[in-house]
Formats: sequence, structure tokens, C-alpha cells
Amino acid sequence: MFLPTSTHFLRHAAWIVLVLFGFSLAAQQGEDWVLKNEKDAVKVYYRKNSGIYELKLATSIKVPLSGIVQLFDEVSKYPVWGYKVIEARLLKRVSPTEVYYYSKIDFPWPMNDRDIVLHTKLEQDLKNHAVYSVSTAAPDYIPEIKDVVRIRQAKSKWTMVPGNGGWLYVEYYLNSDPGGNIPDWAINLALDVGPRETIKRMREILKEPFYQNSKLAHIKEKE
Repeated sequence: MFLPTSTHFLRHAAWIVLVLFGFSLAAQQGEDWVLKNEKDAVKVYYRKNSGIYELKLATSIKVPLSGIVQLFDEVSKYPVWGYKVIEARLLKRVSPTEVYYYSKIDFPWPMNDRDIVLHTKLEQDLKNHAVYSVSTAAPDYIPEIKDVVRIRQAKSKWTMVPGNGGWLYVEYYLNSDPGGNIPDWAINLALDVGPRETIKRMREILKEPFYQNSKLAHIKEKE
């Protein structure tokens, strides 16, 4: 995902959920990506059309494919590493590579929190061993909750390509509309903070032996 102006508010405005669900996005597909910033080994790109943004980030993480897929599979732990994600739960596991899940995102007062239901499918290209995790909104899968705005349009994609020395090239793409009006300055702030905070937390978790030694039957590692 994702107003009064004050220092306190600014520190909390990057909730704009761009790491998992994001901000309003509708850039023209023909436009080139613009590098917003490169900090902490995370490159953040955007495309803009009439004040509306589309997001892509790129980085590298040293972890087996099975390790990062295991992390994505642990839906209830998303609040640990997903920036401003305050609740997440699995709704249905269709198969080891397909799930429906719910997540709730913290938006600062006076805006209502947002929530989203996502249908996620995982695929692997056995030629280059790249893994793709694609999520699309399924807003009517469960009833809406009072005083929480349901995100009805969203699509995201994680791409994970194994390289040399145990490193993965990781790319995240987001196209979503959280509903309501979100000021451009808040979106710009979120572009700077949200992706780096999420990747930073992911890296720390993925250092743990559990993820470094993970092996999943439906994931083939690069030899």
C-alpha cells in the first residue's frame, strides 16, 4: 500500500504503504522509469503522469530462493517487516504456490486505515530459476470492515533472480489505488522511506539460519 503538517506527522507519513500496497498509480506504460533515489543499496524508480505515480524498486539480498519464498509464505509475520502493516492473516491456501490473504495498513489521523485482500500466485522459470510472485486485489473475498477503507485496485509483482555467490536480484513493482486523496508531498516522502525500511527489515530477518537453510519442495535452487 499508503492533514495537518507537523514534524510529528511527517515522521509518520511514509505509511503510504508503498512497500506492499501503495499509493495511487496510473502512469502511462510508454513512459520511462525515473530513478528517484539510491540509498542503502536500494534503487527506487517511479513513473508519473498528471501527478500520479507507479513504483519499482531494485536491490540484492543474499539468501536462497527458498528462504525469501518462505518469508513471503509467513503471512502473519508481514507486520514485522512490512512498513506500517499492522495486521496480516492468511485467508485460504489454495496450494503451496497460491494463497488469499488479508492485510491492514496504518494511515495517520485524520485518514482512515486501509485494508486489502490479495490473491497471490507464485511461479518459477526453470530455465533461469527466477521466481515471480504476483498479487492482485480480491476486494470482495471477505466483507468490508467499518471505518476501514478497502483497497479495491492493486497489482504487485516480486521478481527474484538468483545470481552468483548466493545473491538474489530482487525487484518489486506496484500499481495500486488506495482510495481517497493523498497529497503529492506525502507520496514523495513515502518513496524515500517506505521501500528502504522494508528491505532493511527483510535483510535482517533473512540473515537468520532458518531462512538461510530453507529448502522448499516447490522451489528449485540454482546449482
